[in-house]
Amino acid sequence: MSNILFKTGKQNIGNKAIAFNADTFKATLLTMSSAAGKIFLVTGATNASPIVLTVASTTGITAGDVLVVGGVGGNTAANGTWVAGTVTSTTVQLLTLLDSNNSTGNAAYTSGGWIIDITSAATLADVSANSNGTDVSLTSVTNTFGVINAAAWTWSSLTATKSWATAVYDNTAANDLIAFVDGNYQIYVTTQAAASSTSIAIERLAAAIANGTTLVFSDGSSATLTAQANVGDTSLTVSSTAAIVHRQATADAPTLNAGLPVTPASGGSLTLTPDSGANKLFTL
Repeated sequence: MSNILFKTGKQNIGNKAIAFNADTFKATLLTMSSAAGKIFLVTGATNASPIVLTVASTTGITAGDVLVVGGVGGNTAANGTWVAGTVTSTTVQLLTLLDSNNSTGNAAYTSGGWIIDITSAATLADVSANSNGTDVSLTSVTNTFGVINAAAWTWSSLTATKSWATAVYDNTAANDLIAFVDGNYQIYVTTQAAASSTSIAIERLAAAIANGTTLVFSDGSSATLTAQANVGDTSLTVSSTAAIVHRQATADAPTLNAGLPVTPASGGSLTLTPDSGANKLFTL
């Protein structure tokens, strides 16, 4: 699984407020179906540059905040991990995470979408209105050179609501949020790929991505893998690109066997098994 650390999680790790060998950690399964706390529901996404998302209220989002966006229909280039640009009372611009470049839409918005503010979400209360089932205590938690792992766990008494991610929090330290895990990994393009290219140069991959995965980049271009991309790869083999894929473009892609999002059976259970590769549950 891939991850991004909440700001509170980063701070607690930095000041040694988290004890991975002693604290109790829990995981909550998130549906992203309610506008509450630091989760917002999208009602529009401009097919423009930058993409501008519309929500009922942006209260809690500040320019420069790290946002994860998912479930946007039509204008799928809006889905990914971003920095908030200009923020109004009901809109927010999407800029790329590392370089603050403008995002670019790839189609008209149709429906759906959610935002979680990784910067301002601090405790379980900021996400719990979207929790599905009963939160689970993690066991066999380890920290090996900044790679966090745990034994597989199972949520029970679930509703049949599409669930997009899990948030890991420290039940010992005021339910402070640590990591948001959605099974995606952000690809970063290092060299511009011309139209009709069948290879895209990228930063070294830390997670595998399945053959056949369609990548939608932050510049509005897209490409489909024609071979599995593996950990350590610095290029992607793709079907002929229809347009230029620009240097510094990014794309959030589902990692191999990520298993999210998923819609559980009503009253059923769901087991999450951390990645058996290099990243395990999440990395610091």
